[in-house]
Amino acid sequence: MLAAPVRVRSQLSEALSIISSHDFPARWPALLPGLLERLESADEVRLAGVLATADSIYQRYRAQFMTDALSAELEYSQQVVAPLLATLRRLTPRIAERAADPPAQALLLSNIQLVVSIFYSLNSPGLTEAFEETLDGWMSEFHGLLVLEAPGVAEKDPEKQSVLDVVKATICEALILFLERNEEEFAKFLQTFVQDVWTLLFSVSQNPGQDNLALHAINFLTAVAGSVHHSLFQDPAVLRQVCESIVIPNLRIREDMEELFEMNWVEYVRRDTEGSDSDTRRRAASELVKALTARYPAQTTELFSGYVASMLAEAGGTGRAARWKAKDCAIYLVAALTLRGKTASAGATSTNDLVNLQDFYAQHVAPELAAADVNDLPVLKADALKFATTFRSQLPKATALATFPHLVNLLASESNVVHSYAAIAVDKLLSQREGGALRFQPQELAGCLQGLLERLFACFALPDSSENEYVMKAVMRVIAFVGPTIAPVAPVCLQQLSQLLLAVCKNPTQPGFNHYLFESVAALVRFCCPRDPASVAKFEEMLFPPFQIVLQEDVQEFHPYIFQVFAQLLETREPGTPLPPSYVALFPPLLSATFWERSGNTPALVRLVRAYLAASPAQVVAGGHLPAVLGIFQKLVASRALDHEGFLLLDALYCGGVPLTALAPYTPHVWTLLFQRLQAARTAKFVRGFVVFTAAFAALHGPGELMQALEAVQAGIGLMILDTVIAPNLANVSGQWEEKLVVVGITKLIVEAPQLQAQENQGVAGKLLDALLRLLDGTSSSAGASGDEAGDEEAGVGAGGYSAAFAKLHNAQRVEPDPLPGIKDAGVFLAASLAKRGAAAPGTVSALVAAHVSADHQAKLASLASKAGVQLT
Repeated sequence: MLAAPVRVRSQLSEALSIISSHDFPARWPALLPGLLERLESADEVRLAGVLATADSIYQRYRAQFMTDALSAELEYSQQVVAPLLATLRRLTPRIAERAADPPAQALLLSNIQLVVSIFYSLNSPGLTEAFEETLDGWMSEFHGLLVLEAPGVAEKDPEKQSVLDVVKATICEALILFLERNEEEFAKFLQTFVQDVWTLLFSVSQNPGQDNLALHAINFLTAVAGSVHHSLFQDPAVLRQVCESIVIPNLRIREDMEELFEMNWVEYVRRDTEGSDSDTRRRAASELVKALTARYPAQTTELFSGYVASMLAEAGGTGRAARWKAKDCAIYLVAALTLRGKTASAGATSTNDLVNLQDFYAQHVAPELAAADVNDLPVLKADALKFATTFRSQLPKATALATFPHLVNLLASESNVVHSYAAIAVDKLLSQREGGALRFQPQELAGCLQGLLERLFACFALPDSSENEYVMKAVMRVIAFVGPTIAPVAPVCLQQLSQLLLAVCKNPTQPGFNHYLFESVAALVRFCCPRDPASVAKFEEMLFPPFQIVLQEDVQEFHPYIFQVFAQLLETREPGTPLPPSYVALFPPLLSATFWERSGNTPALVRLVRAYLAASPAQVVAGGHLPAVLGIFQKLVASRALDHEGFLLLDALYCGGVPLTALAPYTPHVWTLLFQRLQAARTAKFVRGFVVFTAAFAALHGPGELMQALEAVQAGIGLMILDTVIAPNLANVSGQWEEKLVVVGITKLIVEAPQLQAQENQGVAGKLLDALLRLLDGTSSSAGASGDEAGDEEAGVGAGGYSAAFAKLHNAQRVEPDPLPGIKDAGVFLAASLAKRGAAAPGTVSALVAAHVSADHQAKLASLASKAGVQLT
């Protein structure tokens, strides 16, 4: 590796990093001594290999917290500190010596950067004794490098950063680390480095190649401003210099940002609205303003407000089109000056009270939103939209309502950024909550909602916005916001969405757009079909053609989505009514192995099969599909990752509308499969599913049917399962309907099953009753999925090659019905059933309780009896 070419060395370095993470130092004791020996090499190319190797080894320390194992590794690695500092001291004087040889000088600086990077990695977990003892030497070298000038290695290409800039940026990173984690030890060096970085920033150009250096230098000053040493900035003259020489120059929009705005709008929006601009000068300058405002609110606000006024005056004069950049900068500066705290759902949650936000919005932001020409100065339109979205919670409701007509207009802008920002604003405003409820109500926006939907759909016809996920999310939000009153325009919306689906089927490239497209379809189904059963046929007529194309063309990304919507449509049908031929024809292919081999399909397919079984169980039975459904169950229940889906399928078969007589030939095999899985690969998740299914079987079909089914597998196995599996795990069940089924089903077993009435089996009955009371008392100890379950899931996902992941549609969520609507309170049912049993056989229940139920749970049972108005005898 030491002599390998640069490109090969980078690959070897990555391989070495992986190996050393497992073997170093315990199983590779010769590695570090070998590296230390070669640190003294006079061959700088060879030295570069040594340093790159050490850097790759220690990079992993950056993401680790101090542990005993890491502490031992660091202690072992302390022997590198002194030789590393000696290497740095040996290299730095050579920079001046090689001034006439830029390539050699660049190699020297590259090696120095690796030394600083190693320094950073070794100090990331915490300051060690060896570094503390040599700290003066390290900081002296860093100071010299920060003030170093090396014109010979300057980059001619303004887009590229020079090797010296990389060195200085890496040093700034190390200084930030020390300031944040070792403030006391670093204090004596602070004044020197603040001056160094200050001077450095004054000399940094606006070239993109120096962005990284400027970013880290500004971040260092921000860290100082946020620390106990913030007094370095309290002088008004210093603040003025910060504003004039650092903040404003780095907030101003540059040509490369304008190009990004026009040529790569997706990246611009993502960086500007989704927080991925953390590595930009603008974000760094904004964070510096926030840090200074937090420490010196009055001084900073007064000073920066003056600059804002000056820039607004500059932009408002004649030739506004040529001076709009000043207003762009002013809006950014006001946002940084005002914002104190924010959340994704509410935007700004706390602001600087010294800034008159309402006046600034009314005088300088609202006019940009209301401008008649939606294509004029698009960057300012985008700035105004972002400002209104960020501070939406701080604007009065009337002011926010007044922006909606402007948002509708701005959706017509030819600028992708502008109409995307308008869509984002619509989404954020309509989802905004106040006092736990939506801030705006549909009737308040009745006048513009139809126009809003029309403009949103029109956006998809604009260049480069045919798959704009921000616009599609806004469509979804409007439909969800309007709710059931969307019905009159639902067919038009669905027609538009169907056309968009047909278009993207050819080449799905935008996962976000696709998801919100299906969310919009699901929202229309959710709000229209349950209230108007006649509309179901219309929805199916429009959705079946594109959905069939998805299946015929095998567009795998869309399979989980269409299965969920199919299920949603089926669930709105009246149970028991015959299914249309289109659904009947679709069912057999759904049971084929092809679809079930893709793990991302499984949850959606299970739900769809459950919907078929609930909607028309007679047609499923008559079609001879039960063996195929049970074959799917067999496959699912054998998987630790998917066994819960198997239980959902089993629940639909045995606890739905399928007659028990139709299932009778298969029932012994079903229980055999469950018992085999219990014996061979029992997990907490599987046991919980087994307990719920067993109890549900007893609750819905009676304890006699359950015990008969169990005994048909093996004589005596019923009591054994109740004693060793059900009773110990009853209290681990969770979920409203699951708990209800368990309480009712096990109660019926206790009071009705002949096997549990026998005197020799009262211990089993008592254990079941005590476990039920523990569940009802809320003292359960639900166990999470074990580690082996997670590992099996990872293996299952990767085993079948590529598979589209399952993405659950929020608007298509299944509403689980009450499985026992006739029983309102399961606890009262338990007490009443025991009382009835006691009346039939006096003394049996009281003896059972006294002998097998704990004192705490006896008190719980007495409370339930009182609530039920019964006495236990």
